[in-house]
Amino acid sequence: MGDNGEKYGDEIFSHGDDGEADPIEKERVDALAEALDPASFATLAAVPVGKDARCLEVGAGTGSVARWLADRFPKGSVTATDLDLDLIEEDERPNLRYLRHDVTSDDFPPSSFDLIHTRFLLPHLPSRDAVLGRMIQWLAPGGWLVLEESALFPFESSPHDCFRRTSLGVLAALGRSFGHDARWARNLPTLIAESGLVEASMSAACPPISAGSAMARFWRLTIEQLWPELLELPELSEDDADTALAQFDDPGFFDLGIATVTVTARRPPAST
Repeated sequence: MGDNGEKYGDEIFSHGDDGEADPIEKERVDALAEALDPASFATLAAVPVGKDARCLEVGAGTGSVARWLADRFPKGSVTATDLDLDLIEEDERPNLRYLRHDVTSDDFPPSSFDLIHTRFLLPHLPSRDAVLGRMIQWLAPGGWLVLEESALFPFESSPHDCFRRTSLGVLAALGRSFGHDARWARNLPTLIAESGLVEASMSAACPPISAGSAMARFWRLTIEQLWPELLELPELSEDDADTALAQFDDPGFFDLGIATVTVTARRPPAST
C-alpha cells in the first residue's frame, strides 16, 4: 500500500523478504520486459530530445528501460523510480540513479524533466488521472511524455473461449483487488488533449502469445500468482484456467496478448 493508503498491484504478487527479489516475480517482470522492450526502445528512440536530456522512468521494474535511456542519453541523466526497488539489477552507469518513490504522493519540482516514460503503470493506480496531471507538471516546457499502457481489447475478441475467459478474469481480479482499469488507456488521447499537451500521437501493439513466447511466460506466471483470486470469480471455472495454462504449451496455439496503447505528446515550449 502506498504512503497515502492507495493499494497497488504489487501487493497481490509475490515479493521477497529482507529486500531480496522474489525469483518468481522477477521472472514474471523479466518476461514482460522481454516482450515489450523492443517496441519501447523504438518508440523512445524516435522522441526528439537532446543527448543531455533529463529523463524520468516511472515504475522502473527491473530497470531495463532505465538502463537503455542512460546509454541513449550519455550526457543527460536518468531518474528511475519505483515503489519497490527489489527487482532492480545493479549497474554502474554514472548518469543513472534509482529512487524509491510513491508516484501517488511523492513529488518532483515543476519542469524537472525533458522526457518522462511509463509502461504498464497508470491503469494500476486508482488515482491515475491525478497522477497523470502531476507528471505533466514535472515536464519542462518542450518536454515529452511517453505513455505505454495496457488495454484488454485483444482478449475480448479472442476465438479461444477458455483463454478469453481466463484472461478477462485476470483483469477482473485485478480490478476487484485494487481498482485496476484495463479500459482506461483507450481514453488517453482525450485526456492528453484536455491536459494542454500538443503534438500527440497514438498507436497500439499486441505481442503474441504462443508456446515459448515471452508474453506467454508473463501471462502464465500472472495467472498462477492470481490463482486464488481467479477461482473466486463466478464467471470463471477452474477448468477454464487449467485449459488456458495448457494452451501456452501447445505448439498449435497462437493468440494476441494484452495490448500496449502508446501515446506520445509534448508540453508546449515556453513562449519567447
